[in-house]
Amino acid sequence: MKVQTFDDITGDGVKHQLISLLKVGGVSVVQTNWLVKWWQAVMLSSSGTSRIGDSNVSASNGIPIGTPNNGQFAPIDSKWTETYDLSMVYVIIKSGDVMCVSRAV
Repeated sequence: MKVQTFDDITGDGVKHQLISLLKVGGVSVVQTNWLVKWWQAVMLSSSGTSRIGDSNVSASNGIPIGTPNNGQFAPIDSKWTETYDLSMVYVIIKSGDVMCVSRAV
């Protein structure tokens, strides 16, 4: 398994497909397969609550992340044969807040 990290993401308060925000060295990561064994999102700075979820994520729908205590979201699957499809993950990062994302493939 290989861990890959991405550039920090500064929020704009708008819903985005997570993979559209992932960059390395300022360059967008282009990939056709976004299946991963593990991924993690951590709020580096937070002035409010951001959310992670499916395409229905909104200000009142999705998993809250980034409370003033700098929340994190790290899904764990008990079966290492299973994978997550990061292309199905959406985020709303509060404007000015910063999120860090990593994945393992």
